[in-house]
Amino acid sequence: MTAHRCVSRLAIERAVAALRAGTPVLVVDGTDDQVVADVVIAAAHATPHWTAWLVRFTSGLICAALPGRRADELELPAMARDDDSNLEVPTFAVAVDAASGIGTGISATDRAHTARVLASDSSRPRDLVRPGHVLPVRVSGCGVLNRRGSAEATVDLCNTAGLPPVGLTAALLGEDGELLRGPAVRAFAQAHRLPVVHIDSVVHHRLFHGDGRRKRVMLVQNRLDQLGGRPFRAIDFEDQLTGARHTVFLGASVPDIEPPVYLVRECVHGDPLLASRCECRVEFERCYERIGAHGGVIVYLRPPITSAPRFWVSQPELVAGCVTAMLIELGFTAVTLADCVHHAPLTSVCELVVAQPPTASESCRLSAIAH
Repeated sequence: MTAHRCVSRLAIERAVAALRAGTPVLVVDGTDDQVVADVVIAAAHATPHWTAWLVRFTSGLICAALPGRRADELELPAMARDDDSNLEVPTFAVAVDAASGIGTGISATDRAHTARVLASDSSRPRDLVRPGHVLPVRVSGCGVLNRRGSAEATVDLCNTAGLPPVGLTAALLGEDGELLRGPAVRAFAQAHRLPVVHIDSVVHHRLFHGDGRRKRVMLVQNRLDQLGGRPFRAIDFEDQLTGARHTVFLGASVPDIEPPVYLVRECVHGDPLLASRCECRVEFERCYERIGAHGGVIVYLRPPITSAPRFWVSQPELVAGCVTAMLIELGFTAVTLADCVHHAPLTSVCELVVAQPPTASESCRLSAIAH
């Protein structure tokens, strides 16, 4: 199978390069003719020129997306009572201006200065006055995985770029004052040479690659174990999203070309090496006997911690991203899903190409294409 680069990752790379350079990015949502866009600028690099450009081509209502914890540090409470159950509505905070170094606060120069104050790690509540002309939007620490919105995408992109996680954003409008849509968005991006990134690409990046500051998975321990009298290498990973601790078992020998991978979910009895003759242990023993004899990999999946945050993405999507990240972290470029244990939650994505078997008894094949 021919290796290829992740299309979503290419879009992310172009976007973060523009943010680092202080130039705008279009974050789009929707499909076909219904695509709409928000303009995003990294607040840390906000200039009068690009802030004026932002006002000219958008609604002019400039928001500053920032993590909720940072908003708390700056004493920027929500305008209305926070309702975590309504993920459709952004959480707006009280509008602000910089406390010094500005005039009326409405000019592009003043709003760019306020943006840089919001992005500065050294800023304190006294450095801002309320009300003002820049409207903060409070964003959950899980970003687009908690709420699929442009504000969340803005913070996630700034994080991925290695910048302070604060960005200016506003809705892109046409000359008639209506939202620019579909082909008009693409034409605008081409005319102004702006990178375009879909919110789905930001979601994909968070699921498979992490938030830019932390990878999706972290290697915790690499050890040697004895299972059934055979040596096995066991690698423990922590899922940085759910807090779950998963273990990858490698047989004494692992084929160089598409080694078999077995997925096993932990049952309510816990560790299969300590549990009674439950289904989980029987499944695990069958898998490690195979990799002990023929080589291969077992991915042993444990449940998330009880305090794990809520996500709008499905559990299968979370698991697929985690499994892919662990395999790539271990250096695998192509593997064979040798056994569809418990309906393995793996679907075709740019780095995980899955050919589902015609019947449940046949093996599944997949390739995890690494960068």
